[in-house]
Amino acid sequence: MALTELNHFLLVAKDLEKTKDFYCDVLGFEQVFRPDFGFPGYWLGVNGKICVHLASKDPNPIKDTFLLKIHNEKEQGSGVVDHVAFLAEDPAGVQKRIKQTGNKMHFRNFPDAKLYQIFLKDPDDVTIELNFLGVEI
Repeated sequence: MALTELNHFLLVAKDLEKTKDFYCDVLGFEQVFRPDFGFPGYWLGVNGKICVHLASKDPNPIKDTFLLKIHNEKEQGSGVVDHVAFLAEDPAGVQKRIKQTGNKMHFRNFPDAKLYQIFLKDPDDVTIELNFLGVEI
């Protein structure tokens, strides 16, 4: 599998707008185009590159399915880092390798953004997101 770089991390925010304002106003991030994933959120970046993905803690069936987690009111702390995302190449080869290892995965395609994604869990229950840019499947 040819991982090329860390893409972004997702922060599940208690107050989505307040958290967005903090990252933009305090840290200087800018909003970057984000496809409609079916749940509210933001991509924030520097020089047009995504660094932080924000999503609301509120339940959403699409978010909960693809991010492989359900967040609840009992979670503590300033926020929950939900998953780690990597850029990758050769989506067919990556899917084949994951299938061969017996790991479960979810995948989806956003042709308008030329984005293909694979989601799976590591042994410690961390969601891993693999992003294939410039791909139309």
